[in-house]
Amino acid sequence: MDLINFFEAQFSQRFVREFDSKYVPFEQLKKYLDLHFPDKKRIGQSHLSKDIYALKMGNGPIKILAWSQMHGNESTGTRAMLDVIELLKLEECQFILNEISLYFVPMLNPDGATSYTRRNACQIDINRDFHQEASLEVCVLKKFVAQIQPDYLFNLHDQRSIFNVGETPKAATLAFLAPSFDPQKTMNEVRVKAMSVIDHMAKGLRQVIPGHIARFSDEFYPNSTGDNFMKMGWPTLLFESGHFPEDEGRDKVRKYTALAILLALEDISSRRMPEVGGYFEIPENKQRFLDVVLRNVQFHFNKHTVITDLGCQYEERLNKESQVLERVLKVEEIGDLSAYFGHLDWDVEGELYAGKVEGFPMIGELAHFSVGEIRFENGIYLG
Repeated sequence: MDLINFFEAQFSQRFVREFDSKYVPFEQLKKYLDLHFPDKKRIGQSHLSKDIYALKMGNGPIKILAWSQMHGNESTGTRAMLDVIELLKLEECQFILNEISLYFVPMLNPDGATSYTRRNACQIDINRDFHQEASLEVCVLKKFVAQIQPDYLFNLHDQRSIFNVGETPKAATLAFLAPSFDPQKTMNEVRVKAMSVIDHMAKGLRQVIPGHIARFSDEFYPNSTGDNFMKMGWPTLLFESGHFPEDEGRDKVRKYTALAILLALEDISSRRMPEVGGYFEIPENKQRFLDVVLRNVQFHFNKHTVITDLGCQYEERLNKESQVLERVLKVEEIGDLSAYFGHLDWDVEGELYAGKVEGFPMIGELAHFSVGEIRFENGIYLG
């Protein structure tokens, strides 16, 4: 089967419309699971006593465990995996389920998901709590991994819009990693298995979003989840869903993440001999993007005229009253930004900065100024 053509033909009909926002609180997920997955398994609870569930599809001999939202405000993997599950119900995907038993934990950090925060209710980063086990959630995950003894692990995350691909001005829409299990970044059979699947995903995705695929940093983190699962002998794949142009809600990224997961399942179900392949040819993630860059802005300060660059970055926050995500722009950097790209990038050719006070804005404050005809008010771009 031509998986990519099949995916393109079916995705718009099969994606789960209930999750049309990046904000996915626990109650919304629970309502959906209660309706569509009555046989879901409760595998533990969060610090605020919210249930953590696992879903299962297929009865094949190869076991794969995927989890999402261990960082509560990273929902793309949750949405994409639920889309994949709908696609797997089609007859054309039966060959995958004949070979694979797929387990999915759709929201490892339900407290953080509901408050739209990275950390859990105790302000712990679950992804850096592997050894200390101060978070109930990482204990739930480790216990479930030990229980089912999977052959592969999929660790689904989101990454910020700051990442680009290699030295190019292309946004890193998807980045992958076969984590290191020691500081020397040693290669072994376990890492090669993960690298092989990533190589297959990257080759397929290049047909759809060429230039937007990157490889996440393989620096060893001694207390992180993926590095330690790899160290324990489980091939672990890190998925990082990032930015795509004109896709504020990450709906296109959700689609490409779903395709990546499906490509991984296809490859693993084929039982081909693992090989490093082109894994190391995938360009590395670099942090060279700002959301807005204004170049050659004229500032007047203390009787001096200065011409330099101004960079801003969006911040997302949950409006607790409306339960709607708000996206505001903050001043991130002032100075020479020639090493950076902007998702919105203008050379204003010496146009004058006009803000609330004369001179320069403060780093971290809401964008509230104009430069020529470009205007921002209380963090909102007005044109």
